[in-house]
Amino acid sequence: MINYANHSFEENEHLYGPGKRLLLFTQGCSIRCKGCVNSHLWNFGEGTDATTTEIVRLCEAEDIEGITLHGGEPLDQAEGLLEIAKLLKTKSKTVILFTGYTYKELSLKNQRALWRISDIVVSGRYDESKRNIYLQFRGSTNQKIYCHEGKYKDYKINDGETVAILRLDQKGNMTRRGFETDELTALLRELKITAIDS
Repeated sequence: MINYANHSFEENEHLYGPGKRLLLFTQGCSIRCKGCVNSHLWNFGEGTDATTTEIVRLCEAEDIEGITLHGGEPLDQAEGLLEIAKLLKTKSKTVILFTGYTYKELSLKNQRALWRISDIVVSGRYDESKRNIYLQFRGSTNQKIYCHEGKYKDYKINDGETVAILRLDQKGNMTRRGFETDELTALLRELKITAIDS
């Protein structure tokens, strides 16, 4: 069973990886980095429960390149996510894992297995003092990217730009994903718009 906050289908390589992907935000984080934009995902059990089969069916319902596991902290739910990753790999889908852990910190077998089966791993704590919004996948300069054997073995990281995705629903609620520049923050403040991290 997986407990997740939300999911969507995204095509934004700079933030979530190549191609159209199921972006799954897991609920719950044991790391809780200071300044994290996803602090609303820290508490465990506050999301939606889904079986591994239900998540795989979501992937099969769309023509996607793969799944991106985000959080919260995906490795806190490694057992169920490993099952999903294994099933998707048999269908030639890719897996991208965002985690605050380093490989040396992983004490559980299924955490290490999920790390190894992932095509790309974005690893390390978000460090507010090393914040840099012009990095692909990462929010701070200490975070590392590992491209494993397979489809993305020679993947080239494209630093030097920033991306923020703002969405407005029918009720006028705005959600934000990605990195906000100071100028965008000032503009939203001037327009009296509050963007909620999703």
